[in-house]
Amino acid sequence: MKKFQLVHKATREPVKVGDTVISFRGDAAIVSGFEPPRHAASSGRIYVKASTSDRFGAEYYPSVFDCEIVEVELNN
Repeated sequence: MKKFQLVHKATREPVKVGDTVISFRGDAAIVSGFEPPRHAASSGRIYVKASTSDRFGAEYYPSVFDCEIVEVELNN
């Protein structure tokens, strides 16, 4: 089974739901989730909100926030 993780490109540190990320425009957003790539040419999507009280969010390519979605190994 494939497992995916959202990571910051520069540091390779995991980005979790609730973390604040900064876009290339300098706008802050709070991660509310992500969708892994559906095929090899896809980058997936990152879901963010403007604040914790924001009922509606938006979806972006992960690169907008200098992130990427990577496949991780499962340790059994």
